[in-house]
Amino acid sequence: MENYHLVIIGLDEIVTNKYFECISEAHLAGQVTSYSIIDLCREKDSIRSRVENLPLQPDGVFLLPDGREESPALILDMLRREKGSVRAYIATEVKAHEAYLRHCVENGIPSLVEKPVVAPMTDGRFDPDRIESVMTELVTAGKSSAASHSVMTLGRYHAIYNDRVIEPLRRRMLELGAPLTSLHLRAAGGVWNLHREYEEREDHPYKYGYGMLMHGAYHYVDIASQLIALNRAIFPSAQLSLTLSAFSAFPCDQSHRIPRRYAAEFDDDLPGWSESGMNRARFGETDVVSSFCVRDTEADKTVMVGTLSFEQTTPSIRHWKEIPEGMYNKNGRTSLVDVEAQLSTLHAVNVRVFDLPVRAGADVDRIDAFARIETRTNASVLPSEDFNATESFGGLFHSDSNRALMREWLAGTEQRSLLADHVLPMRITLALASSLRTPGLPLTIDLF
Repeated sequence: MENYHLVIIGLDEIVTNKYFECISEAHLAGQVTSYSIIDLCREKDSIRSRVENLPLQPDGVFLLPDGREESPALILDMLRREKGSVRAYIATEVKAHEAYLRHCVENGIPSLVEKPVVAPMTDGRFDPDRIESVMTELVTAGKSSAASHSVMTLGRYHAIYNDRVIEPLRRRMLELGAPLTSLHLRAAGGVWNLHREYEEREDHPYKYGYGMLMHGAYHYVDIASQLIALNRAIFPSAQLSLTLSAFSAFPCDQSHRIPRRYAAEFDDDLPGWSESGMNRARFGETDVVSSFCVRDTEADKTVMVGTLSFEQTTPSIRHWKEIPEGMYNKNGRTSLVDVEAQLSTLHAVNVRVFDLPVRAGADVDRIDAFARIETRTNASVLPSEDFNATESFGGLFHSDSNRALMREWLAGTEQRSLLADHVLPMRITLALASSLRTPGLPLTIDLF
């Protein structure tokens, strides 16, 4: 692979804490010759303090005025003229993804975009109706050049989800000729935001009309889509559709869901905040639950049933009123993910991956991750199997899978999380977002 100049678009703490080691390694290997940063003027002080502590200094820092975050062409094209080969890592807030990614795709600039792929905006508000058309345009435009485009998400190189669950399940399905007939996935985020933070925050904001689905939930929509897609191997020529029905909770519901006496400890018990009906439409959702089925439309048969649940209002470790300067886990996030996948009457696998906060006095010193995988098998029919088996895994770091993807992308060898691979998870995201407008009303989409 030829060497190149890396353009980091959005230098937040995730980039410096999680990925800069990978970038430094690629620099030492001669892949990354140099790099530049594009960010917003309002982030000037934060950028300066982060850059000061980096072992490798940028060639340039380009700061755009507020409201210009969707005008990437001039800087990217200038860097391309000056540096020759460039690659772009798009780590902005999600509402700015589309403009940067579109420019890269249409101009043959290899890119890596953070999850979710896009959150299309119309007049400054999230417009989920545009997801399908935008994804189609991007994937189609990407075919006109040799440049590859990847998406950064948790479950493509994960030691548990991918290596210990999805891939073994795929092999078992092919061996048995058994479809995936049931999937139940629950992701509990443990996020505790205050009402004023919904209004003030520009990182992971809710005030532009998008919420949980366009934040952390996309990781698990992506994992669910990979599991659902396993049925392609069993029904290669079938036209499969997915019908789902969803319900949600919003920031305006929080005063009814978090006990007043605990909210009062955070000065977050203002009774009038959620009285305006506009709040529900204005802010993105915090919690989503749904049920679904997958059908073979031509045969008029149900192949798969299941539930998808993405909740933030779950146990947290937050105890601070004000967000400390430079703190990454601003809202006390501590997660649990539970996935159950079943192959009809023959086999089932359940994986629980959860955070283990470790105390150091009154505070949490660190958060470890732990996983437990349990299988249930019809050993009467499959006598070489055990009825029940359990494996446990400690010392996990979710960021290891992200770093693995980043290293592959920097080396030009990333193939597991290409832009086209995310059409299905973005289509499921669209279905969920659309269903939230009419809670409980079934909505059907084609899968493949």
